[in-house]
Amino acid sequence: MSTRGATKEAILSKSIELFNKYGFEQVTINQICKEINVTKTAFYYHFKSKDELISDFFSFDNMVSNDDLLDILSVTDFADQAMKAMEIFVKHIVRLGVEMTKENYRIHLRSHVPPLDKSQSALLGSVIPTLIQRAKDAGQVKNPANAEDLLESMCNIASGVILNWAIMGGSFDVLAETRKRFEILLVVNEK
Repeated sequence: MSTRGATKEAILSKSIELFNKYGFEQVTINQICKEINVTKTAFYYHFKSKDELISDFFSFDNMVSNDDLLDILSVTDFADQAMKAMEIFVKHIVRLGVEMTKENYRIHLRSHVPPLDKSQSALLGSVIPTLIQRAKDAGQVKNPANAEDLLESMCNIASGVILNWAIMGGSFDVLAETRKRFEILLVVNEK
């Protein structure tokens, strides 16, 4: 297979499969290349390292599916829409389980970039603050802080809950805990 023939998605997919099967540290770039019959040049054409591969996998560029959008739009309450949108990020980060979530956090610790960085996504950077502001205007969010600060706090809460979930070995419902913390922060009206 040529460098151009090795798709980024194929490398990503096989790598994640191997990481889940054998563990991140045990899988080598040579093993990934052998499994999908590509050269190291092909791998390095798309990724500089295994860490970059993980970062790319956990990026927000293409994580929102049509089902996710429909889920967000299925409710008319702006506060609930904002929380559902944030939950997309939580689901995406933890979907591969505890060990891959730990690897993702390890990489973020080394690169000094938060796992939930609002500059990485239009949804995170502009849509959610707009939903929060609309919720504030509609009286659905009682916290007086501005929408940008509330989003920043939601990102920090989600990151903390996800990290705690990984440390605790996935022993609690990360989405339920995140939503509970979002509701406390936003001081949402009881329905």
